Amino acid sequence: MKKEKLIEKIQKLLAMAKHNASNENEAATALRQAESMMRKHEIAFAEIDSKKLSTDDMSEGKTGEYRNSSWIWTLAWAASYLTSTLPWKQGAEITFCGTKEDVQVALLMHDYLVGVAERLAGNYSDPNEWQHSVKKQRNAFKMGLAHSICRRCKSIKIQRENDLTKASSSGKDLVIVKSDLIKQSFPMIKYSSPRSQRTACGDSYGAGLDAGKGVSLNDQVGSTKRTMIA
Repeated sequence: MKKEKLIEKIQKLLAMAKHNASNENEAATALRQAESMMRKHEIAFAEIDSKKLSTDDMSEGKTGEYRNSSWIWTLAWAASYLTSTLPWKQGAEITFCGTKEDVQVALLMHDYLVGVAERLAGNYSDPNEWQHSVKKQRNAFKMGLAHSICRRCKSIKIQRENDLTKASSSGKDLVIVKSDLIKQSFPMIKYSSPRSQRTACGDSYGAGLDAGKGVSLNDQVGSTKRTMIA
C-alpha cells in the first residue's frame, strides 16, 4: 500500500472513531485499527524515510484549539507520542510539528481524544465533593483522564520504537531522524512536556485516572490479541 493511501486510511479510521464516539465498541475498534496501521506505516517506510527525510519535509499544523486548559495540552502530548510529532503552544493555541503525514494524523488524534474527554466528563459529578462546583469536579476529572491517557500513550511510544528497532536498524534511525529534523526545522520552539497539576477535587481527579485506563489504545502491531496498557 502506498504511503498516501495508508495515511488516508488512517485518517478515515480516526474520523470514524470520532463519529461513533457514542458507540464505545465501534469507536474503540476504529481507533485500534488506526493505531496499528500507524505502526505498520513507520515500519514499512522506515528504510526509505530515514535516508530521504530532510527539513523540507517538516511542517506544522494548528489544532484551532484556543482553550488554555492543562488537560487539553496534556492530550496534545498524548497525541504526539502516538504520531512521532512534537507539540507546542503560543498562548493557548496548540500546534503540532513533524512530517506532513504525521501532523495530519496528530491533529485528528488530538481532536478525537479531546472529544472523548469531554464526553466522559459530560455527565460526571460526585456528591461526596459537594463543596466543589460541578464544573470544578469535571475539570479535575478531565485532568486525571488526560494524565492517564498520556502515560499510556508514552508507554506505547516506547514499545513502538522498540518494534521499529527490532524491525531494522533503519527503524531506530528513523526515530532519531524525525526528532532531530523537527527541532532543526523549528529551532525557536521550546517543547515543554506535560506537568501534573494540583487539584482540590481529589476524588474527581482519581475517577478521571480510572476512566483513562478504559479508553481503548492498542499496543500490538498486527496482533489479533488486543492488549490494553493500564
